Amino acid sequence: MGGRRTGFVAGLLSALSGWLLGAPAALADQPMTFEWGAVYGDVPAIFADGEFTPETPAALRAFLKRSDQATPDTMLYLSSLGGDLTAGMEVGKIIRQAGLNTGVARNTRNPAQANTIDLDAFSRVYPGHCVSACSLAFLGGVKREVRPGSIFAVHQVSMNCVDKRKALSQYPWVALPHVNYCPDLNEALTMVQIANGVVVEYVRSMGVDPIFLTEMSKAGPETINALSEDKLKEYRIVYEYKTESWEFETDAQGQFFLRYRQGNQWKDDKVEIFCNRLGAPRLYLWLVHDVRRSTGPIDAQRVVDLAAKGLSVYWQLDAQRPDVFADIRNVALQPYEIIDPPKVTEHGNIQVTIDLSPRLLDVITGARLFQIVTTEPDTNGVTGFNLISINLDRDKLSGIVRSCR
Repeated sequence: MGGRRTGFVAGLLSALSGWLLGAPAALADQPMTFEWGAVYGDVPAIFADGEFTPETPAALRAFLKRSDQATPDTMLYLSSLGGDLTAGMEVGKIIRQAGLNTGVARNTRNPAQANTIDLDAFSRVYPGHCVSACSLAFLGGVKREVRPGSIFAVHQVSMNCVDKRKALSQYPWVALPHVNYCPDLNEALTMVQIANGVVVEYVRSMGVDPIFLTEMSKAGPETINALSEDKLKEYRIVYEYKTESWEFETDAQGQFFLRYRQGNQWKDDKVEIFCNRLGAPRLYLWLVHDVRRSTGPIDAQRVVDLAAKGLSVYWQLDAQRPDVFADIRNVALQPYEIIDPPKVTEHGNIQVTIDLSPRLLDVITGARLFQIVTTEPDTNGVTGFNLISINLDRDKLSGIVRSCR
């Protein structure tokens, strides 16, 4: 009896391929394709666009097998209206096994969304949509992010099947052995319960709160429930293993300084801001960029050579520009502001010391985001290499500024 039951359940699980998590048919995508692109200059990324079909998992495996560009920092950006439920979960498992990160975005700009371009400068990442089955595949990412302007949405499942009695009454003379017939009521109830269990177990295994599945019931098969940023965070749908902190500390000589650390599962960058009192009190910024698996294989000496040709500071203000784009500004550092030129440390990292001149102090005490990049373009010929991106803590920065007067 146990063997027969196992076979029955296996058959029902196999039949789950008929369950769809996709947008209305009028909005259906083409079958999903995968391609390499570049973001933030020359950082490789994978872009997946289209509908999830039973063939999609095999297509992703083949794509990854014939390419050796993927690193622990590689992003796989999804833009899909959904499709096959089982394929979505299988793609998520492949993504997790490969250690990839996921995002909701695409690499082509929709002219109708001219004012919803991502806020990051020169990212070449534009708003996308991840609906239904895509929402399950997305959970496979080690790090998961929904880019500004993008849509992450769910809805109830539907069954892609044919009523057997109607089909036989209309076409009794036609043999249709491969048609996916709708189950009867008891079979359908069993399949729904099994499907729910499989999905809940999958969601839990990806580190996401399964309660988010209740959001599916809030929209019928022909509508969608787009989750807010708060909901995405509440259910741990967007996630990054990342530590970021600003702390006041003292060194062995009793020197008071402000330390910023930024780390994830692959790297740990740090900045120390301290007061140099040898002459007139001046604040210095000491930066160490950890190149370990930072954005793929990094040639630290190549970056130092670029930095030796000049460094620039980019910062972003709180308020947007009138055209709703982010207000991002930049200045090139003057030679007198670079106290200790960029160099490769004994551990293979990149180190530089900068004088926080009055104009730079105005920047860091009034900005929201702060970046230090090489002025000379990297190999992409468009942007420089990003040494660090910092979310500024204005209160602590004001404290260290006051202490150095």
